[in-house]
Amino acid sequence: MQHRALLFPLSTVVLAACNPIEGFCQKKYDCQDELGLSLEDDFAEVCLAGFEGLDKTLRKSAESECEDLANAQTIFLACQNALSCEDLKKLNDGDDTLCKDQKTALEDAQKAARDEDGSFKCDGIAPAGEGEGEGEGEGEGEGEGEGEG
Repeated sequence: MQHRALLFPLSTVVLAACNPIEGFCQKKYDCQDELGLSLEDDFAEVCLAGFEGLDKTLRKSAESECEDLANAQTIFLACQNALSCEDLKKLNDGDDTLCKDQKTALEDAQKAARDEDGSFKCDGIAPAGEGEGEGEGEGEGEGEGEGEG
């Protein structure tokens, strides 16, 4: 019995460390110098809350395209987590080839999740302009859609 009490907290820590959203937010904070950003100390927490809110909204939608979008975003974030700060900068500058397939899949999922008039099919999600990032204005591809919840 005592072993179970120890396994739950340990498994929670391991799962949290594998969260692509959390990893991306921390990676961006850690790479801010290379990315030419000046982020506040609470950036990772604010970023995480925004992305998790968007992810939950997408996954609760009745539209299958919305869950597909959430999955594509998670895969793209996981790819970015594996990049060095130098490669993450290349991604921001539009020169990345390491996450090209994941970025294309995310862009395709974003298009599929829009109605003909450009509005999102997903409840609670406002349409974003193409190339919008995380509200930081640093470029296309990275963290697309955050802050739209």
